[in-house]
Amino acid sequence: MSMSFSRAVRRVGVVCSLAAVLFATSLASRAASGNDGVGRARVAHVAASHVTTLGASEARGMYGSTPTSLRAEGANVMAFPPAKSAARAPMTVIYLHGRHARVANGCPWFRGGASELGWLVCPEGVEEQPDGSWSWGADVFAQGAIVNRTLRAAVANGATREPGVAVGFSQGSYVAVDLVKARLARFRGLVLLGAEMHPNAQTLRDAGVKRIALGAGRLDGAHDSLVEEARRLDSEGLEARFFELGRVGHTYAVEDTTVLRDAIAWAGGLDG
Repeated sequence: MSMSFSRAVRRVGVVCSLAAVLFATSLASRAASGNDGVGRARVAHVAASHVTTLGASEARGMYGSTPTSLRAEGANVMAFPPAKSAARAPMTVIYLHGRHARVANGCPWFRGGASELGWLVCPEGVEEQPDGSWSWGADVFAQGAIVNRTLRAAVANGATREPGVAVGFSQGSYVAVDLVKARLARFRGLVLLGAEMHPNAQTLRDAGVKRIALGAGRLDGAHDSLVEEARRLDSEGLEARFFELGRVGHTYAVEDTTVLRDAIAWAGGLDG
């Protein structure tokens, strides 16, 4: 009897393991499609850990796992509401995706830290691609129009009018900096991931940016440059930190999602 029971338990374990592998592979494929077409092969090995990490966070009740949709002047925008434990008037955290991306792939990865600050809103870019993905194009005024109508939608749903945080990945990082430089959008904090750039500290300070978080995986070509940029910006009087995303390439699909939470929360003014 006991041997038969043990064999049954082992069979159940094998089935569960296979199901977990299939789910993780599916998740990795979805995440990779929003990563500018780079580093897809490197995403698979972190997917299983991501499932575990997000599941644990949701079980603790840190933030809602189900997105909502906000109406932004004729467009629907994916969003996550503030966590019930948010300790301040909710600000807006806006996620600006990369090139050839699908918002549904990227937006959920950033809801931890964002929901501690307020609303997370994730608009689609300017240009729809034939495969249904989106890019931001080169028209900064068109980019600004989308970003600002999205910010207004968050305010209409209870967010404060004070400048919040822009989280950019790859092309979205350049969009965030360009909008700040052109004074087409205002943010108190920037989280710029996977984009080699050399922003001017004084320009950002003059535009109201108080903190800038730079981040990349160790296998991302922008990694070393962003480490140095964080040091330079901090030495020039702008609070800047580099956040190590782990042994991944050009992706936001990190093994330890707390690093994304910490970068967003810090950029928004939370310490610790």
